[in-house]
Amino acid sequence: MPSHDPIKVLITLGFSSLLVLMSVLAYISLSQMNNTIEKMSVLVDETNAKSTAANMMRDSARLRGVSLTNMYISDDIFEREAERLQMSNYGLRYRKAFDRFLDYTLSSREYKLISNIRSITADARAANNQATDALLTKADLDQARRFFAIANQKREEVLEALNSLIEIQNRNAQLALQDSVDYHRQTQSLIIIIAAIAFFVGVLISLLVIRETSKKNSAIRFQASHDALTKLVNRSEFEKRLKKALSFAHEHRLNHALCYLDLDQFKIVNDTCGHKAGDELLKQITKVILNHVRDRDTLGRLGGDEFGLLLENCSLKNALEICEGIVTLVKKHEFIWEGRSYHVGVSIGLIPINVETDNIAKLMSEADMACYAAKDMGRNQVHVHELEGQHVQQMHQELNWVADISNTIEANRFLLFAQPIAPVSGTEAISMFEILLRIKDNDGNIVSPGQYLPAAERFNLMREVDIWVTSNAIKHLSRMYRDESDCNLRFFINLSANSITDKQFCLHIRKLLDEYPIPANAICFEITETAAIKNIHQAIEIINDLKEYRCMFALDDFGSGMSSLTYLKNLPVDYLKIDGSIVQNIGNDKISRAMVAAINEIGRIMDIKTIAEYIETGEAFDHIRMIGIDYAQGYYISKPCPLDEIKTDWLNSNISRI
Repeated sequence: MPSHDPIKVLITLGFSSLLVLMSVLAYISLSQMNNTIEKMSVLVDETNAKSTAANMMRDSARLRGVSLTNMYISDDIFEREAERLQMSNYGLRYRKAFDRFLDYTLSSREYKLISNIRSITADARAANNQATDALLTKADLDQARRFFAIANQKREEVLEALNSLIEIQNRNAQLALQDSVDYHRQTQSLIIIIAAIAFFVGVLISLLVIRETSKKNSAIRFQASHDALTKLVNRSEFEKRLKKALSFAHEHRLNHALCYLDLDQFKIVNDTCGHKAGDELLKQITKVILNHVRDRDTLGRLGGDEFGLLLENCSLKNALEICEGIVTLVKKHEFIWEGRSYHVGVSIGLIPINVETDNIAKLMSEADMACYAAKDMGRNQVHVHELEGQHVQQMHQELNWVADISNTIEANRFLLFAQPIAPVSGTEAISMFEILLRIKDNDGNIVSPGQYLPAAERFNLMREVDIWVTSNAIKHLSRMYRDESDCNLRFFINLSANSITDKQFCLHIRKLLDEYPIPANAICFEITETAAIKNIHQAIEIINDLKEYRCMFALDDFGSGMSSLTYLKNLPVDYLKIDGSIVQNIGNDKISRAMVAAINEIGRIMDIKTIAEYIETGEAFDHIRMIGIDYAQGYYISKPCPLDEIKTDWLNSNISRI
């Protein structure tokens, strides 16, 4: 049976094409070469024949002159008669050569020259006849001398014209030779081109063969190390990577984490809807988990509905955050099959990997036991193997704040604070504040947002937080403008990466602004450069949409990644908030000062105001004032205070540096 191996087919087609190409090019080259050689041969033969005829004409004319001279110097009548006969023979030769020359194709220049030669030849012949007649009849010597001189003059004119004709033939011969040389070079070039094409085609075929072979080998290796359904690494490959991670943990004292995941209620879906539905659910859950973990993490299918997750260079606390996020996302995932909705859960056993970890077999066994412990404790949760209960409780408490945002809002545990943004030089009519979110724990203590907001963003839970913050901040600002006649405030409200690309959230803001009217430019939304650059086109679209509602925008943490300079010209923002990690060192780091100055210059050129964050000392404030920064924010200006304490004249009367 014929082979259907794509590599063999590719090789056969490739080399067949190469042979056909070489044959066609060789045929064309040989045909052109034969045609050119034939034309050159005809041209050379014709040029040689013309040159021979012209030389014979010139020799005959010269010899006629020699015979006439002999007649002139001889006194013997018989010698003169013999020379005259010789002159006739030379004349006959001249005539034959002349007629032979006319048999060939003449150029316009040759034709004109031949016509001139014919005329001069007729005059020379008449002069020769007169001179010979005078010499043979013993006419007056002076008359014979005069005819002899005329004949010599005419002969010289004929010779001169014939020399020109011969020169034309010589030039034609040289041109023919040059054409031959040029064609030879062209032929060489053509051969080189043919060889280059053949080489290129050969290399291309080789590269294609190598690529196809590599792809086939890669596919074979992928099939050997990955699960056919989910495309995740299989158990064998997962354990290889786990072994490598354990080796690195021992050699470099690194901390990793191993997670053993087992789906809850999966068997119900699989038995009720069939294996096809179960396979589809596994693929969907795989996508949910992969979208939540980091690129460098390894998720593998260990068998059935069991998965392994290797978190490299990850502390136990961060690993627990990731696992809690997976539990939340899997629980929220809705699986639709044949019009019916299903929900599953996941139980996760978590175990740290460090220098004290013994071996892979024990590690996998302990992770499996931790997973079963999570199931025994009620499923849909994470169990950390052999970790002190108090530590686990603390981490669970922090994560529970973000895992159940709705309950937090209903329990009224969110608070809004405000921190002023003050002009560096002089005062302004409008007072500006950044709105900050705080949360109360179960004991009523205010918790720093750094403990829960990063986790909430990872779990895609910030949209509800942003809705609560924007709603309450805009409502509060609207009341202040309504109740205070001289109110002139601007609130800076932070938006998460999820919200800045969410069109539904944009509609929420527009509805708020329609319901709670505030003056133009009283709201400025802050977005981080990371969030803006990650989804640049969606961010620009939503920014422009909200700018139609007279909202302003600030690019927060600017300078943390200098890639922002490339995108800044496309982002229609009004403020640049310089990243605090740069500003903090401005007092003792020349590079930081130079970066702040460069950002300020960019803002000045683009007509964008600059704000320096984390101004903690008077020295830092003096530096940004010398650089020309427009606004400052930080503890040196004022600490955050509850939003309810903010009044219109609060800024001028409460800033500590004043």
